[in-house]
Amino acid sequence: MDIDQLTDSSFIGAIAAGLILAAFVTLAILLRVILAILTKRSNKDKADRLLLVIVGSIKGPVVLFVITLGLLFGYFTISRIEEGIFTSLNGTSEYAFQLWKVLAIFIATFTTSHLADRTIRWYLRNVAMNTATTLDDTLLPILRRILPITIYAIGGLVAIDSLGISASPILAGLGIGGLAVALAVQPTLSNFFAGTYVVTEGELKTGDFIELDGGPAGYVESVGWRSTKIRTRFNNLVIIPNSRMAGSIVTNYFSPTPAMNIIVTCGVSYESDLSHVETIALEEAASLIKESPHSVKDVDPFFGFSNFGDSNVDFYIFLQAVDRQGTFTLKSELMKRIHARFASEGIEINYPVRKLVMPEEFNPEEFIVQSKPEN
Repeated sequence: MDIDQLTDSSFIGAIAAGLILAAFVTLAILLRVILAILTKRSNKDKADRLLLVIVGSIKGPVVLFVITLGLLFGYFTISRIEEGIFTSLNGTSEYAFQLWKVLAIFIATFTTSHLADRTIRWYLRNVAMNTATTLDDTLLPILRRILPITIYAIGGLVAIDSLGISASPILAGLGIGGLAVALAVQPTLSNFFAGTYVVTEGELKTGDFIELDGGPAGYVESVGWRSTKIRTRFNNLVIIPNSRMAGSIVTNYFSPTPAMNIIVTCGVSYESDLSHVETIALEEAASLIKESPHSVKDVDPFFGFSNFGDSNVDFYIFLQAVDRQGTFTLKSELMKRIHARFASEGIEINYPVRKLVMPEEFNPEEFIVQSKPEN
């Protein structure tokens, strides 16, 4: 810039604009120093760590905003000079203000997105792992991906509207385009919204043993937004779409508690002393509950006769195992004990038999003769 071309008023205006910019830059540096001191003096508890996250997210954008504000006021000062080389800038203040508004909206959008992302990340690392539910562990990562796109989309629409451009046609176009995309990815969206239902219900947790009605059964490995993965008893991984999970009857063998009931059925001959049979069966069940680590200690066994069978008087014994895996061991051990005790006590468990009642005048020899074919 040639100093000779500057008049007194334009020179003073340029100096004023420079001083305004210098003042705002100084204010920005001061704010930066204050925020840096604040972060260094914070303690290490969770509340202060969150404060560090917030301050770390906003200190850069705040400094940039203050500097852009200084540039705007400096430009306003120069654009009002009516003499000298700055006269060509007269009447451009409105354009400068519009440009600054777009820049300010961009800074605010970036700050909001950055702050939301770092806050969610802080929550996942410091709070989510200590909560009783896994809903936040599953919900927040997908929210962390979607939220920045939503914030930037809103910021873009606000910026366009601030320039005097109507956003209604854009919204209408996005609505039609969104409908077309939704129809194209309908199966994926179906699984996603079904996954929302499965995840928010919170009835399925990693390690639960579940069984679908007419479908596979196994231990839950993970519950995602698109599918649920289970590991079968043959150690195979089965991936079930969440739309299938939401539309099926699911039995959770680990809910509301992992404990499971066991019913062992058996039968003794009609000649047996049923009271003695009941006493022996209850003794063996009580002994097994006391000795086995797979049994629930505070649940007493229950015995009952169920029906008169074809060959035996049928009965059942009820007891409870600590989990599904324990039911197999507990049931097998109880069957062995009852069988051994019945054998030592002389109590008979009949094979399937049929009793034939013959008339008194029946002669087997005549029946055999009559049954021989004629020569």
